[in-house]
Amino acid sequence: MEPTKENGFGVSSLALERLVLASLVVLPYVVYGAIATLGSFLIVSLHRWHRQIWQLLYTHGWVWLALGFGVGVVLSEAPAESALQTLNFIPFFIFYAAIAIAVPTFRQPLKTLHSWAVTLLVSTIPINLAAVVEIYLRSPSGLSRWGSSPWLQWLYLKTSYGARASTVFGHPNAFANYMVIVFGLGLGLCAYYLSRRDLRAKSPWICGATALVLVGIFCSGSRNGLLIAGLQLLLFGGLLRPYRYIFWAGLGAIALMVISALIWGIGGRTLPEALATASLRLSVWRLALDMIPHHPWFGSGLGTFKLLYDPADFPVADDFLPHAHNLWLMLAAEAGLPVALGFTGLVGWVVGRSTYTVICAPLPADTLALLGGYLAGFGGTTAFAVFDLAFYDGRINILGWLLLGSLQAITYLAPKLGAKSTPSKSA
Repeated sequence: MEPTKENGFGVSSLALERLVLASLVVLPYVVYGAIATLGSFLIVSLHRWHRQIWQLLYTHGWVWLALGFGVGVVLSEAPAESALQTLNFIPFFIFYAAIAIAVPTFRQPLKTLHSWAVTLLVSTIPINLAAVVEIYLRSPSGLSRWGSSPWLQWLYLKTSYGARASTVFGHPNAFANYMVIVFGLGLGLCAYYLSRRDLRAKSPWICGATALVLVGIFCSGSRNGLLIAGLQLLLFGGLLRPYRYIFWAGLGAIALMVISALIWGIGGRTLPEALATASLRLSVWRLALDMIPHHPWFGSGLGTFKLLYDPADFPVADDFLPHAHNLWLMLAAEAGLPVALGFTGLVGWVVGRSTYTVICAPLPADTLALLGGYLAGFGGTTAFAVFDLAFYDGRINILGWLLLGSLQAITYLAPKLGAKSTPSKSA
């Protein structure tokens, strides 16, 4: 029976679920279509739950954080640029709150979270298969054989990142960041399907799609992506005790990645070269650190790092630095220390509470696996932000805030999870 329609343009909760689901299907491919669909979800949610959304944003401190960003725009060295960059933050505060409020109202919220995770995983299969083909076509042998082919000129005329795949994302690091999020969700789905006798026959397909995501991360040539995927494997299998087999499978996958890196390198670079160039990231971080004391309270303005740093201070002066390659240094330098600490505290509070719920609550094994996947996915994009900033890609930003809203929803669902979750089917 379909849920009854509530005040909100007569749109049922089931329709809201399907709006988000439809956006996730097309998210990697047609980002503006996904934004339009999610915009519809947000409009309906604000009409239906505007009081609850406002209360969450106000009582948890997101409104004050938004005001901090607003003051930073007024005092910015480049106000127009900073105003534009706030669109990467403030609208997503509302989106996060809408997800957090909406999910607990769904008839079967855990089933909804399961459907979203499966959709995100399955939608990446064509992308990761394309990444394998792209790696071959960009390799020396592939280039010599197919480089003059007129029907492949579109590939070779794109910005070249060496032997690294970027597929539909335009940049290998954006590709890798998106995939570490989906990889975390995939790990949770693998454990979910293996813990359910009624679903175990489908587990090879889910596990195969998750393994293909790992292949895609390798094809991206992202050192950060490979490191984070390895940590996701170890932490997921190590912390969630019923899934120690994922820990051992993870060790095997990590060993295979290391062997592959030794043989073929990482993104066309040998392993020693890849590790040596990592020192350039430290130089970028030093530039951001040097900027912080000049504007410690309100920052120089979002988006101003690329305008204010001195290229002569960077070892590779010919390279353009669009940002500080670290979310916290970027916020501290461009938005000020109070905003950086406030943002970290708010996100950390949500993640901490949901982690406590997942690890400490008496949850059935399948529920534990599913929610653990959401934690692993959000943890993946958080770890990526230590080394790079790919949230400028709207797809990654949408996915990150969707997962954070889902984690907030988990804390609201906590009293019901143990009682209402479907018990795990023992083997």
